[in-house]
Amino acid sequence: MSVPASPEEQSRSYLRLLLILLLPAALFNAYDSELRAVLLTQLKESFHVGTAALGVANIPIGSGQFIAFFIVLVADRIGRRPILLWSILGYTVFTTLTAVSWNLWSFAAFQSGAQVFIGAEFGVAVTLLAEEVPPEHRGRYLSVLLLVSPLGAVLGGLLVAVGFLHNPIGWRAFFLLAALPLVVVTVARRHLHESHAYLLAARRRVATPRRSTRRAIVEALAVWQGRERPRAAAVGAIAFLQGLASAAAIGWWTYYAEHERHISTGIAGAFFAAAALVSVGGYALCGYLMDRIGRRPTAMLYIVGAVTCAFTTFQVVNRWVMLPFLVGTAFFGIGVAPVLSAFATELFPTVVRAQASAWIRNGLGNTGSVLGPTIVGILGASAGPLGNIGTAVSVIALFFLLAVPIVWWAIPETRDLPLESEP
Repeated sequence: MSVPASPEEQSRSYLRLLLILLLPAALFNAYDSELRAVLLTQLKESFHVGTAALGVANIPIGSGQFIAFFIVLVADRIGRRPILLWSILGYTVFTTLTAVSWNLWSFAAFQSGAQVFIGAEFGVAVTLLAEEVPPEHRGRYLSVLLLVSPLGAVLGGLLVAVGFLHNPIGWRAFFLLAALPLVVVTVARRHLHESHAYLLAARRRVATPRRSTRRAIVEALAVWQGRERPRAAAVGAIAFLQGLASAAAIGWWTYYAEHERHISTGIAGAFFAAAALVSVGGYALCGYLMDRIGRRPTAMLYIVGAVTCAFTTFQVVNRWVMLPFLVGTAFFGIGVAPVLSAFATELFPTVVRAQASAWIRNGLGNTGSVLGPTIVGILGASAGPLGNIGTAVSVIALFFLLAVPIVWWAIPETRDLPLESEP
């Protein structure tokens, strides 16, 4: 395999091709999770389980992202390209198997497997793109990659809105759709190059004998040592709080709308799709603001906007008053992803960049994404401490405000920072 040019020398045509080849990682990263959100009522009826059980099922499902963490770590040893070539296959297999689930826990097991591969794919895709794109365009490229993610939610919501649930196999057909792009994506990704930054780091790495288990564990903890530790802790805390609030709000809104505000399934699906579609603008604006006013002010603006809209969404009664705040929740709460991805990559040197991204996204961020919907399901069940989903989500959303002082005090600005330099 030939060595690609440095980021400054990358042709525009290859960067466009690279972005296109990585887009499925963002699309499918959201597809399964948002699909579960719009199908909670159908899953509850199909598997004959309670609200609390739906919440608890997030724990085994989310565990797949923790396993993905270890796969992403491997990208610092064997490269970004091999992970991206194989992860799409594993994701498609497990998503297809989800369609034959026989109870809630088999469903959770298959979805956990899907999360292993899509979690690894998305984490490595963000790292590869950040390393290949010149710093003056990095924010925009990351936002384009990430803004595709809501389109998976748009598709799921639209399918529900137009009555696709009435097909002969019901909700199971939604998961079979994910298998269609496999052949095209798998073949096309052979054109991927390894990142220039990784190749340079690999050349500098001194040859070492086969690692012992102890050495592998020590290397996996490298980001928590020395000067990287406070940065990893700060960005990880922000990712945890964002996952906690956004997963709670997005994961339960459709169920809340149907059961506590008595909105029909079709209208709820249409509202969900509209919010997801508008969130694309949130990604795009986030990428623009990152490069114009900086990462830190953009992050704080989005955090405050997300909390305000999420809290209001689950407190108002009228559906037409609720809709603009639901849209705002998606715009800010999901649209903040580009700046969080920039924090998780730009603050760390190449030799631990994928590891840092894995710890932050697959570890701490995913912990929040698992706990948010789980806590809401337990607190918001009819027999739970809070007794309704709306109040439970509103309480969880407020915790995201804690991220504002973290950004203010602990995160340095990285706008225009070349990744070959250590911040």
